[in-house]
Order: sequence, then structure tokens, then C-alpha cells
Amino acid sequence: MKKQKSERSLSSGNFGFIVAAGILAVAMATAGIARTSAGAPNAAPASDEGKVLGMAFDGHQVSNLDNSIKFYEVLDFKVSSKTDWKVDKVANALGGTKGAMSRTAVVAMQSSVSDKPFNLILTEYKGIDRKDWSKLTSADLGAGHMDLTVMDDCNPSMDKLKAVNLLKVPQMNMPGGAPPPNGPRRFVFVQDPDGWFIELFAKMAPAPGAPPEAPKVSNSTATQANIERLGKQAGFNHIGLNVIDPAKALAFYQGVLGGDYPALDPAPAAGGAAPRMTMLNGWFPQATTAGNVRLELLGSPQNRDKPAPDQHFADIGVNYVGFQVTNIDAVYAKAKADGAKTVSDGGIVKVSDGRAVMLQDPDVGGFVELWEPKK
Repeated sequence: MKKQKSERSLSSGNFGFIVAAGILAVAMATAGIARTSAGAPNAAPASDEGKVLGMAFDGHQVSNLDNSIKFYEVLDFKVSSKTDWKVDKVANALGGTKGAMSRTAVVAMQSSVSDKPFNLILTEYKGIDRKDWSKLTSADLGAGHMDLTVMDDCNPSMDKLKAVNLLKVPQMNMPGGAPPPNGPRRFVFVQDPDGWFIELFAKMAPAPGAPPEAPKVSNSTATQANIERLGKQAGFNHIGLNVIDPAKALAFYQGVLGGDYPALDPAPAAGGAAPRMTMLNGWFPQATTAGNVRLELLGSPQNRDKPAPDQHFADIGVNYVGFQVTNIDAVYAKAKADGAKTVSDGGIVKVSDGRAVMLQDPDVGGFVELWEPKK
């Protein structure tokens, strides 16, 4: 394997403070399998305009698959499949990683919004050059996070990670100071072995004698008072992506992919105040379920007008989000018309469970997979 290079974004804002401030304000798969089958794309009739059915899985590129599996198993993910090292021509066509050897594990976790597990695809590569993005700060372009709902207290999850020497709590400027030394911990950020930020947020048991909570809302009409922040149970909750231009990102994730986002508020900060961070909570169905998961778009003022990071699909620490679609040809065409960049060799690729294509969004270059299952 070629020597791995190290890459770090030059931005250094404090995402932790603003994300946590937002947290306090609001509460204060079938697709996720390794691609193995060979063949050329099979054309689908353009009988409709195509539709994004929802978020189906997430994928993350790792430096050591065994270490990553160990980390995610501590957080209650279960291994559903694992491959040995091989040159997978179809996977390489999909990811634009010609000639690479790879091994992959699919780990599944309960969803916080449905009874269907949510899949996370972990892949390690060798035989190609890989930049290492594991040293990014939480505000850097190219960074992001995954949020998991836990029950009652984050401390037990932290204790389990510490017991296997995998606990890394990043230095983040969180409002309110350090958590109390005793009692439950409401939320915390930890990092996986490759520096990806994992937000643990506890769904607290109601206080004895407390009145029932008012109904919660899981769509763009939600307010700070009624947003369904945590879901109905422990499990996967949302993905966060740092963006350059929130309006440009919104045009893609809402206008092309159909996310249910609130209107972008362009109002400037009050006179003399520092520029504000933009946090857009977008709702997508968890594919084939009635539950909504979120894809947060996070725009930090210090990242505005910066170039997109030079990330490649197989780089260490790169993340991608998979969406299930109908008529992939139509959705792909719409994405390209909006400025999305094709990563897959030759466009749409025939995979074992349907047809898929990997893209980078037109704003920050976030990786997105469109997948249409076999009929």
C-alpha cells in the first residue's frame, strides 16, 4: 500500500459551542450491504421523474476495520456481514477506486425512529493512496458527525468505551461548563478510531409525577418547543454535515433529494454581534419506514467562501450517506443538473442488489450514494 498522506482543513471554528447551543435550544438496508456483483448498468425506463424514498444507510471509510468494529460494537452496533480482503471490481467502479483492495463490514443498529435497523458500512482500503482526515476539528470542512440516542445517561456508554481503551472525548467549547460530577450525563461528543465525531444524547426518563409530554413533531414545522429531537427509543438518530454555503447545500439536499427543511433565514446577526452559525434540521424518511431521520446542514461563518476539501472517496475518515430512490436515471440527471459531481466510473453501476451511483454534492463535496433496488 502506498504511504498514507495526512490532510487537515485550515478552518478552526468552534462547532461544539454552537451545536451544543442548538441542542440546548431545542431540548435544553436492505441497502447497506457490500457491493459485489459484476455487470454493466441496465437501463431503467424513464416512466417517472424519480423520487428519493429516504435515507437508507450510511458509510464510513476507516483505517483499521477491526478497530472500528470493536468501537461500534461497544455502542450496540451488531455485525451483520464482513468480507475478507479482495479486489471488488463493482465496488471499485461505484467508488472510483480502480485497482484497490478492500474489506468491508456492515454493522447495524436499532433506529431511534422505527423498528427497522439502520446500517453503517465500514470499509478499509489498501493498494491506493489515501489521505488521512482523522485530525479534523469538529468545525472543519470535511468533518461531520453521527448522532445516537441513548437511554437515560451517556455515562454507561463512555464507561464501556473507556474499558476497552477506545474513549476519546474531544475538546469542545460546550456551554454550561463541565457536566456535574454525579448523576446522569445528558449529552457528549466522542470520537471513533478515525476521528469521526459521535454525538451521544440521552433520552431521559420523565420525572416522577410529571405530566405527559405534549406531542412531538418530526418535520420542518417543528419549533424549539416541540421538535422530536431524540426519537422514540435508543438508536441511530441523525447525520450532521459541515457545509460552505447553506443556500447552495439546501438547493441540493432539499431541491434535489427532497429533504424536508425549514426556510433558510438570511437575517444577519444583530448589530455588533458575531456572525451566526446556520443549523438546518432536514427530515428524510428512514427508507421503507414511516419514521423520519435527519440530515443536519451546519454552516459556520468561518467556512463561508472557502474551497471544498480535496477529499477522495477512499480517504480515511470520509463519510457518505445512501438514499434509496425510484428511477435512478431521473434522480441522477437532476443531481448532475444541479452541479453534483459523479464519482462512480461511467455513471450508474449495476450492483448485486440493484443500480447505484456515487456523487459529491455541489457545495462542500459531501459524498452521496443513490441506490435503486432490484424490482
